[in-house]
Amino acid sequence: MEYVRPEQARAIAGLRLALTAHMPAPYSMSARMVFDHHQVPYTSVEQVGAGANEDLVAWTGHRNAPIAVYNDEVARVGWLEILNLAERLGKGPSLLPDDIDTRMQMIGMTNELIGENGWVWNMRLLMLGVGGAERAEKEATRNPMFKDYGYSEAAKNQALDNASRVLERFAKFAQVSGGEYLCGDRLSALDIYWVYFSNLLKTLTHEDCPMPRGLRKSYDLSAVYWASLIPF
Repeated sequence: MEYVRPEQARAIAGLRLALTAHMPAPYSMSARMVFDHHQVPYTSVEQVGAGANEDLVAWTGHRNAPIAVYNDEVARVGWLEILNLAERLGKGPSLLPDDIDTRMQMIGMTNELIGENGWVWNMRLLMLGVGGAERAEKEATRNPMFKDYGYSEAAKNQALDNASRVLERFAKFAQVSGGEYLCGDRLSALDIYWVYFSNLLKTLTHEDCPMPRGLRKSYDLSAVYWASLIPF
């Protein structure tokens, strides 16, 4: 994939999508898939994982990815904002269930999966905590994520409890539904997000999902960690 720099993207019309470049970052990849599903064309904008991204901040006010900017509209960074934009601009089957009760359930489940303080948020805390407080303090000097999330043994234990409860509930929902999809009777955004974020439970092979060695190590450690904990 080719990326343009943020300072170039500001002058381009249409949809600009800032994505973590050159690695399979699940937030970025799932955002791409949401727009691809709805056949919405976009310009890919480079965001450097764990970088300062000053030019991106100067343009959008945000450092992380994904960020969706359509024409001169406000930058969208939350998963639901980005999904709603894709639903508005695109075509084809909606990724939101038609039934309001099912839709509310899907949105709630997705937020518990990838929203702030959801499963992925807490999994990141656990992954950053590998190596203990000494490593976290050292890494904070070069990786802003350690400052964003913070680290302590208490935070690690709370993150483990939070993540475990979410995963347990997802397992129960899956058992109840017994169908092909996580929520409802057709593809929803929740299924797309789960495809990419479930790498934290079982990492895809290098052939199926190439990634930098350091990132694969973190994913593999996460998968081994959860395999030793999951009672279901």
